[in-house]
Amino acid sequence: MAAELSPAEAVDALVPAITLLGFGAAAALVSRALSLSPIVGYLLAGILIGPHMLGLIQESGGTHLLAELGVVFLLFDIGMHVSLRELKESRGDLLGLAPMHLALTGLLSAGALYMLGISWPIAIAVGLSLGLSSTAVVARILTEREQNSCPIGRTATHVLIFQDIVAIFLMIFATSLGEEETGATGLAGLVSEHLMGGAAVPLVLALLLAVIQAVIAFGAAMMFSRYLLNPVFRTLAATRNDEAFTAFTLLLVLAAACATAVIGLSLTLGAFLAGLAVSGTRFRHQVQTEMGPFRGLLLSFFFISVGLAIDLPSLIRNLPLVILGALAILVVKTGLGYLAARANKWTVPGAVQLSTLLAQGSEFTLVILSLSSIMAGMPPALMGSLIAAVALSLALAPSWAILGGKLSRELARRKQVTMESATNPTVGRPVIVISMTSAGRLAIDALIDFDIPYIAIDNEPDRFLAAVADGYNVSFGDATNMKLIEAIGGNNARALVLGQARYEISAEVTPTIRRQYPDLIRFVAVDNHHDLDRYLELNVRAHLLGGEPKGIEMVADMLRILGVPDEGLKDWLSREADLFTIGDGTDRHSRADEDDDEDLEDTVEEAA
Repeated sequence: MAAELSPAEAVDALVPAITLLGFGAAAALVSRALSLSPIVGYLLAGILIGPHMLGLIQESGGTHLLAELGVVFLLFDIGMHVSLRELKESRGDLLGLAPMHLALTGLLSAGALYMLGISWPIAIAVGLSLGLSSTAVVARILTEREQNSCPIGRTATHVLIFQDIVAIFLMIFATSLGEEETGATGLAGLVSEHLMGGAAVPLVLALLLAVIQAVIAFGAAMMFSRYLLNPVFRTLAATRNDEAFTAFTLLLVLAAACATAVIGLSLTLGAFLAGLAVSGTRFRHQVQTEMGPFRGLLLSFFFISVGLAIDLPSLIRNLPLVILGALAILVVKTGLGYLAARANKWTVPGAVQLSTLLAQGSEFTLVILSLSSIMAGMPPALMGSLIAAVALSLALAPSWAILGGKLSRELARRKQVTMESATNPTVGRPVIVISMTSAGRLAIDALIDFDIPYIAIDNEPDRFLAAVADGYNVSFGDATNMKLIEAIGGNNARALVLGQARYEISAEVTPTIRRQYPDLIRFVAVDNHHDLDRYLELNVRAHLLGGEPKGIEMVADMLRILGVPDEGLKDWLSREADLFTIGDGTDRHSRADEDDDEDLEDTVEEAA
């Protein structure tokens, strides 16, 4: 029979956890009150309770385990946001802008570290991690500014997806740097033992073998998702047992992490693959909801543990270097990101906003810096300063993005975009979208997704400039001018979407539209039944603003009328639901995939 803990031993075991929980909760509350990234608050909490200040907690095996579990759940969450469908849809950004952005920013950072005397393998690992941007911070900024579905938001999301995938292999690379001392494992260990007589495997070969293992693991995750995970989740959903659903998800994460560790890869890769497997099912929204508290809690432990390792006196002595480092991260990544965006045919306003949005450091840099193989190869003073500079860039990120948004709007104003862009010949019959409201933007997003040409116009200056800065191809003009409609292709237009309901104007121009453009189908979204009835009398396909995002019913009807098949329409509605779920931080999806299908079918039927 196992010996029971004495009261004193129990207290000694619980005090570190209680301290982490208490200061973690306080840091989260203070960060929210000050509109800071929680990461910054956790790092400051770690410094405060660490050995260099209050000394309330010391680094130990227990704190290291909690910290590593935090990274495990971070990678699981990242995996759930990556799907094969999204990879196919974003291949343009994944093959162009994203790798160019990372190469420019990451390799320049690596070169700077090498010039400071850091060995080239560690310089590459840390430098490329500095080229990453913060998924959590960027997602929060996009949500607050309601930019998740606009071109800026979608491209930023695609870049982050690419960076998340690169980060996995970066973890493999960084971890392998310490295997010369500890001994190679997995395929590298077998090669060393059986083919090289126990000699150390060259680093390049070790990395190649690690990539082979990772590819095999990716394939196994996809097969597992398709043939086993979906049926298991469906069975658990049918039982309506929340505890069993949560317990199985925890088992999945931890078992996958242990499995990849056993074959010589990292715990974090297994967690990422588990998330990737879940992303291929219809239950990922429910899993995200169930695992959210675990991820947030354990990840706070990780960032607090990073703060514990920061030498505050040394940090204070190097404070100018920290500030300079944070500004260098923001300025250099903005400049290089702008060059990458312009090289990928972004307009000047759009490139400015996109580059400032992705300019901050990443929480993943802190993960890389916490690895023993990296810590052994960097001076403690430089390590502490780098951690603090990344944290400061995260704190400044929202303000930097706001500055970039204002600058992009000013550039759009100076550029004075006119109707010249709209009078250029358009391939195919376009859809005219009037007014860049949320409903108008949603219509354009859908038209872009299905490669349907469009012409967008707006005569409200602020709304027009905001749309240009967000990456939309929109021209300035008054849509009530029928000569303008004719000039931009009204005779050849397939449909006209009214992003803003202005009944009096619609009633005034309806006789002219019926006479000159008898085949032109008009769509509008209204917020009351009175306007709905009045627009229907004008033969305008009107819909009530009821669902989320705003105007989804009108856009679904537009796509159906334009000939998009029901299956394609359902897929689009599902993607928009995903964007909206990520955007507002809540989950509106049923655990049962049959319920999801019924919701989509209801929207399609309503559009019909």
